[in-house]
Amino acid sequence: MTDPLSPATAPSWPLPDPRTAGQRELDKPAVRAQVSVLTTPNSDAQAKQEVDRLIERIRVRQSTAGAGQSTRFLTFAQDGSTRPGMAVENELVIDADDQQIAQLGTALDGYDLTPRPGGPPGRRSRVFRSRTAKTIAQLRADAQRIRDRQVPATVNSVVPLGYVIKGNSYPASTAGPLTFTPSGGTAPVRVAIIDTGLTAETRNDGWFTGAVPDSPAGVDPVNVLAPLDRIDFHGGHGTFASGIVKQLAPNCEVVVYRFTATDGLGTDASAAEMLVRAADEGAGKRLIINASFGAPAVDGVPPLAMKEAVQYITQQYPEAMIVASAGNDAGVQPIYPAAFPQPAVKAVGALNADLTGAAFSNRGNWVDCSAVGVGIVSTFVKGKLPPETDLGADISFGNNSWATWSGTSFTAPQISGAVARLCADNPALTPQQAFTQLVTGRPTLSQFGTVVHLLPGTPTS
Repeated sequence: MTDPLSPATAPSWPLPDPRTAGQRELDKPAVRAQVSVLTTPNSDAQAKQEVDRLIERIRVRQSTAGAGQSTRFLTFAQDGSTRPGMAVENELVIDADDQQIAQLGTALDGYDLTPRPGGPPGRRSRVFRSRTAKTIAQLRADAQRIRDRQVPATVNSVVPLGYVIKGNSYPASTAGPLTFTPSGGTAPVRVAIIDTGLTAETRNDGWFTGAVPDSPAGVDPVNVLAPLDRIDFHGGHGTFASGIVKQLAPNCEVVVYRFTATDGLGTDASAAEMLVRAADEGAGKRLIINASFGAPAVDGVPPLAMKEAVQYITQQYPEAMIVASAGNDAGVQPIYPAAFPQPAVKAVGALNADLTGAAFSNRGNWVDCSAVGVGIVSTFVKGKLPPETDLGADISFGNNSWATWSGTSFTAPQISGAVARLCADNPALTPQQAFTQLVTGRPTLSQFGTVVHLLPGTPTS
């Protein structure tokens, strides 16, 4: 008897490389540079200083950005990491009900509750903002005093895409498939991508067929800060992730949410809001949520707003699945939401094109699976990099552009796309059943989980 949970026809993975051999050779130097920028700060003091200076440059850019366009943050030494931690200026996240908040008394002196955009009733995590400027040490001490009263509290972590900030690991222009060719199953399935949003640019090659921003707020503005002829840090990130999903699941529905301010920086609270919104708006659908972002615990406390959002999704939508990047810190430190111990959350690391572990990828027994994350080819946006004129040679992208980019940000959407394709092939499959089907029988790699070869990537040698 045929297993009703098996697809009628298995997808042919890995997908073929759309580039010629000559184009792959041309792409190698840029991909090697991407990998170097992600890898060397973890072991080279001078490279780490360069990243620190770049993060400070981004912090200054954010401090001068307009309302709604910035994430103003403080940096601090992060335990267990060579990279600095980042937290929103003057804010704490507290996970407590009204009665617990009232009992905190003087522990919250000087703090005001910030308004929440919305969400289901009964949610506990909320942001409190100090009326006076505080150092990061003072914020952490205030959070500890609240925890001493048995109430979970921590700073409002900055949540960069693919932790940590990729810095000057810029995408590079390349060649891609000329036209979009729908193929595979057509059973309804939605991938919600929580990212920088989706470009408003109109491509005439069809590659955004079935992909939309969730609302006008879900459009990636691409370039907000001066000079306005240049793509901001991480502009186009959500567009790149969307193209990955569409390569693997051409007929699925892709809805793209924006949780970041410009330069690709979100917060624990903003990420949580979009996780919940994506789940609620996908109610009744077979839903995969792609989270190519993350942040570590601070003082041993994981991001509280995201933790509650993941618990809410798990309880309210038990068949939905969250696929999250493991991060680019080259260590074993858990990154959240990827590392939350929920069966519906899958943490994805990165491999080289030869399926060995990528040096920059986080790893550990909390990583469920890994895909190639070096020199991935996907859709990009029109414009010019780098974001500021003195950070390197200009890289220009025209209409219908394709790019290579590297990082665990681009392995998670491969898994999301593959799960969506299996669901599209078989209406009986839930996303979690499809994930089990995807990884069953594949080899494993110590610290990297199951090896899932979906896109070819780019060899660097």
